[in-house]
Amino acid sequence: MEKPLATGAVMPSGKPLARAMAKFVDPSLEGRVIELGPGTGAVHPGAPFVQFTYAVVPPIPRSLDGATAECSERIWLNLPPARVWVYRRG
Repeated sequence: MEKPLATGAVMPSGKPLARAMAKFVDPSLEGRVIELGPGTGAVHPGAPFVQFTYAVVPPIPRSLDGATAECSERIWLNLPPARVWVYRRG
């Protein structure tokens, strides 16, 4: 978090993107959901790390040791279109 204001978007995230991200959160699990800027922060053990990106490639390599990755379909209704990536310990 050296430059928290250096990352930005051309438009605020839309409801379709927020809904796509929320689908990956299990409300039956105890704990908080913390929203951080893209690519920052620590992940509590066992909790998924959910991140969106406008890029066509994953923000973190899919082959990350000790983790599994899955992604959503592209959310075309968001401007710019985005994709949600979820990383879990695995």
